[in-house]
Amino acid sequence: MEMERSYYLVTAKPAYRNLESELTARHESAESEPALGRVVLEITQGGFGLDVVDDERQVKERFLEYLFMTTGIDLPRTVEAFEEYFELEPIDELINLDGDT
Repeated sequence: MEMERSYYLVTAKPAYRNLESELTARHESAESEPALGRVVLEITQGGFGLDVVDDERQVKERFLEYLFMTTGIDLPRTVEAFEEYFELEPIDELINLDGDT
């Protein structure tokens, strides 16, 4: 049974850019990471034992967890927190021009 993959485009809102600026200003001695741009998320949906009612909710919460693990920015792992700082757009089709699977 092949798992279905879903793809989403995440774009940071100005509120997130402001948050990044505030955190960078507080930790001037630390090297600043490049600002988060637009990113494509891929997530496997479905499969035995998985009962995900709301795919987008899962993506939003897991992205915030990823953000914490990679940047240390600790936002609540909630839909409301995600929607305050980011926009999520489903991608209808992902085309691999190299033909790799």
